[in-house]
Amino acid sequence: MRGPARHPMRRRWRAAGVVMALALGGWAAGGARAAIELLDPLTDEPLALDKRPDQTTTPAVEEFLETGKNPYAGDEAAIAAGKKLYARWCQACHLADGSGRIGPRLNDDQWKYPRVATDQGKFEIIYAGGAGAMQAFGDRLDHDEILELVAFLDTLAKP
Repeated sequence: MRGPARHPMRRRWRAAGVVMALALGGWAAGGARAAIELLDPLTDEPLALDKRPDQTTTPAVEEFLETGKNPYAGDEAAIAAGKKLYARWCQACHLADGSGRIGPRLNDDQWKYPRVATDQGKFEIIYAGGAGAMQAFGDRLDHDEILELVAFLDTLAKP
């Protein structure tokens, strides 16, 4: 849920008082096993989401870990937040319109890693990085911010 009920302090909100505690093999907050298994884009090994253990699990992150689908898809507020994140962290390599420079194009449906065509794959590569200059952003962005960024990336696609 976005809007008035989800204000800028949402990252400080503790979903049911549970602090994010993700580890290898798809473990989610509170020790519950995530329904999806996140994989390292380069090795296909289980991805440890332990780069920022102090962050909290938002309801959106919980839903994503259960379904592999971004609950922020189409959400105007999340897309706006993702656009700001993109301008700060991604635009230098992928350009403002996603047409690519150092990094590959993000505004078409051609992907080096087929999984990146999915919300789960986009999350994985943003979190863990990829080949070449694609850095890992899991140590700089909260999981919720990565989902906002993915929501924005989907708006770059050409009709």
